[in-house]
Amino acid sequence: MKDFFKSVLASLVALFLYSFVFFFLFAGIAGMVAAFGDKTAPVKPNSVLHLSFKSEITDRASGNVSLTSLTSGLQTGIGLNDILESISRAKTDDNIKCIFIDNSDINANLATIAEIRGAVADFKQSGKPVYAYADNLSQGIYYLASVADKIELNPTGEMLLKGLQAQVMFYKGALDKLGVEVQVFRHGKFKSAVEPYILSGMSAENRMQYQAMLDAMWRVYLQNIAESRGIDAAQLNRIADSGLSHDPQAAKQFGLIDEVAYRDDVLSELAQLTGAENIDKLNLISIGKYAKAKPFALPSDNKIAVVYASGEINQQSSGYGEQEITEKPYVEALREVRADSSIKAVVLRVNSPGGSAQVSDNIWHEVELTKQVKPVVVSMGDYAASGGYYISCPASYIVANEYTLTGSIGVFGLTLNIQKLMGNKLGINTEVVKTNKMSDFGNAYRDVTPAEREILQSSVEKIYSTFVNRVSNGRNLLPESVDSIGQGRVWCGVDALRLHLIDAYGGLTDAISIAAEMSGTENYSLVDYPKQEEGFEAMMKMLTEEMTTRKISRELGEFAESAKFIKNLIGSQGVQARMENTIEIY
Repeated sequence: MKDFFKSVLASLVALFLYSFVFFFLFAGIAGMVAAFGDKTAPVKPNSVLHLSFKSEITDRASGNVSLTSLTSGLQTGIGLNDILESISRAKTDDNIKCIFIDNSDINANLATIAEIRGAVADFKQSGKPVYAYADNLSQGIYYLASVADKIELNPTGEMLLKGLQAQVMFYKGALDKLGVEVQVFRHGKFKSAVEPYILSGMSAENRMQYQAMLDAMWRVYLQNIAESRGIDAAQLNRIADSGLSHDPQAAKQFGLIDEVAYRDDVLSELAQLTGAENIDKLNLISIGKYAKAKPFALPSDNKIAVVYASGEINQQSSGYGEQEITEKPYVEALREVRADSSIKAVVLRVNSPGGSAQVSDNIWHEVELTKQVKPVVVSMGDYAASGGYYISCPASYIVANEYTLTGSIGVFGLTLNIQKLMGNKLGINTEVVKTNKMSDFGNAYRDVTPAEREILQSSVEKIYSTFVNRVSNGRNLLPESVDSIGQGRVWCGVDALRLHLIDAYGGLTDAISIAAEMSGTENYSLVDYPKQEEGFEAMMKMLTEEMTTRKISRELGEFAESAKFIKNLIGSQGVQARMENTIEIY
């Protein structure tokens, strides 16, 4: 009988493993078949390019199938690079008659939205119209939609034009209750990344810097909408203060939208525009499918490399399956593009709040060496701050968006003292036997000694001085000037241009054009780095990480992001060049 149960159990386990592997193999094959099918699918005449963004927009999408897309049927994410290229291609594609922006919200920051908005505005130069419709209009999607020739809103919808806000979560109260003391060593009175652990609210310096950033970003937001909609910026600001744009009819009266209508009304307009018999015959092609339908072109002998540096800068992978910058793949990528004679210039796309100062310096070194061989142009995304600015500063030329958060030239280190947590809360005591005074340097079960504090602060000061000198040399600024605009202060792109932290406003497309011009390259193809992992092993790794993230989110709910940030920050080794990235601006 015992053998019988063993046999049954073994069969069940084998069946489970077979089913598990078969499912992912089938999913992977299905995903690849679908991808190849999309690539060869022709674009029908009289088509409408359908901009409906359902997933988070990253600079470059992963090439693997996600668990979410497999189980929910939702579209996989599309990279900003593909979005910009597709809109540019649609401008001269006779099969595309217009663009249809069809979103109520958009999962992207203002800097990313601004790049898409700029591409749509350029598309309009072709004379082709742009339509926009939404059931509800968030501020983000309205910023994109405001460039359209016609904006229509659902009769029962809502429109939000209310101004920008920044929200920061502070953990000191919770840490005090747990008996955890965070000991901080920093240079920079504006270096606010540590504030959530040592304060219960914003410092005066932090509040001042974020108020200045929000005000500057809001002015750009209002001015751009004012130009597109023909409404005075001051009037837009008054509307935002009043909250009167909430009602669709009021939004129309103020000139914020053009019509109050249902979605099928807009589709009927598009059908008439494209000559379709009815809305069922309307040819809508999603931006994702259009990106995959790119005509085949032989690669040029001349190339421009785009190195995507997205996410936190960490000593090692966090295991959350998110985009991040670790040393090895980026050092290897920069060495490869430097040595490849067919690559005439490099665009470093930076979208990072920073992280490890040591890793940042090692990547800085490779960027500096690469610049000595060929032009390196940095394109800043939503963030290029602290460590993100560190790796950007040696570039030949830097472009950023007005909404980009950058600067944050400052560093910090921290240690934990969990003695009260272990002793008072858990009843655990620790004893140490050592040979030297500092044998237990870094012990988390006690406070740091004065001598240790001096060593840690000295390390922070040394790295801050190095950071300032890197920026001084890279940007041709006096060290005293860099220090005055440093101190950990975060700047938006508007101020960054004035302070010479960047050279011009622009996005990824502009950076590529500048790189081509600087290298004297006319006909070129683009190659992306670091090379993305492919195949079944890469897909399984991504699915495992996604399942881990899902489990954490399910168990911690709304606190999952905070828990992840605490884990990453506390687990970070060495001095950090990192900006506060728990802040949300919307």
